[in-house]
Amino acid sequence: MQSGNKPAERADAAAFTAPKNATRVRFGVVALLFFATGINYLDRTNISISGTFLREDLGISGVQLGSLLSAFTWTYVAATFPFGLLLDRFGTQKFYALMVLAYSLATLAMGFATPGLLGSVALAFGVLFACRLLVGLSMAATYPAHSKIAAMWLPPQERARGIGIYSAGQYLFIALLTPLLTLLMGPFGWPSVFIVTGCIGLLVGVVWWIRYREPRNQPRANQAELDYIRRRPGESGESVVPDTSRPSRAEYVHFFKHTKFWLLALGAFAVSSIMYFFLTWFMVYIQMVLEVSPTKLSMLSPFPYLCAAAGVVLGGTCSDLLFKRGFSLVNARKLPIVGGLLISSLIAFAGSLESSPILLITLMSVTFFFNAFSNMLWTVLSDITPSKLLGTVGGIFNVCSNLPGIITPLIFGAAIDHFGNFHTALYYLGVLAVVAALCIAFGLRDVEKIRYPGAQ
Repeated sequence: MQSGNKPAERADAAAFTAPKNATRVRFGVVALLFFATGINYLDRTNISISGTFLREDLGISGVQLGSLLSAFTWTYVAATFPFGLLLDRFGTQKFYALMVLAYSLATLAMGFATPGLLGSVALAFGVLFACRLLVGLSMAATYPAHSKIAAMWLPPQERARGIGIYSAGQYLFIALLTPLLTLLMGPFGWPSVFIVTGCIGLLVGVVWWIRYREPRNQPRANQAELDYIRRRPGESGESVVPDTSRPSRAEYVHFFKHTKFWLLALGAFAVSSIMYFFLTWFMVYIQMVLEVSPTKLSMLSPFPYLCAAAGVVLGGTCSDLLFKRGFSLVNARKLPIVGGLLISSLIAFAGSLESSPILLITLMSVTFFFNAFSNMLWTVLSDITPSKLLGTVGGIFNVCSNLPGIITPLIFGAAIDHFGNFHTALYYLGVLAVVAALCIAFGLRDVEKIRYPGAQ
């Protein structure tokens, strides 16, 4: 890692604070993103919460249930790039709200896809499958949009902490609402999970439509705040109006020739590989190796997710604090990423603790905490990407970070089929985390924006 700091960057970062007369609309944007991120991830995982009940009610096989679980990821990954292009073209103001409303409606519709209402199991299954495809499709633009919104509303010295705060929503919503939704299924059945989460999503979408505006169209933000969020420490403290012109093909080609982007993509792939283990196989793994009852499982499972929620907030806060304390921006970003990846690689040793429930859950909680702590890649992406490219660049980056949603479950499934345990798959996660950490530690030398020669 680089040890030197840029004097101008240090001095400007230390003195760069929001004016006292500045409004704080940007904090409201972070709050909106927190709830939007939370319902986003809850709608991704709600079918795993209801999976056992749904399978029994419809009488479907494990393979059919697996196809429902995977349908989301296939359309999500396939649509991320084209939806990123649409995001660059139409902006985040209304387009994002429409996407939230779309996947919430698709989720709500799943609550009515029952054999009793539709007349047959085959039709109910077909509607559920189609709705999962629609959920993945309409969520494809969400994370590129988050990155674009954060880049517009949060200056670099606040960005990592802001992204960490709203990203915590994805883990907190799962940890806090999963037990409640499980209890709800007792008297009301599995459709209640989709009806409740769909209605919450519709509420978030409506609030987003009414309240969110991009900085140039936000009447509640005064000029002092707009000047503050447009300035970047290290660039002479001058206000910079984001370039909103339409990007050219040459600008995209120039950007993707840089190794910085691909290093971040590798890091995102490694971070997401561990994350998708916790989103897909974790509860099955714990139940199999510890042989615990569903009740005890519901008591143990929230701990890693709560730790992840703390980790994602503290990772961003740590990065911003390091920057304000005089570390160069690149080192303030790299330290949480590299350190978090190295510690989360300890998941490779989980197999040796399977005889001790307390130690295994502790290791998993530590792993997920530091996995979330290292999840600074979207922050760095917004640091290096010109704002007018963020929709498309974020779309491709989102593909890289969500391919593990397809690959990781398959690797764990193959491991249990071929070896009778999860050890080989856990080794894979550990090695991948170490490789990514070393590549970023020695390969990422700066986080300056990748600008096309002659561009603003």
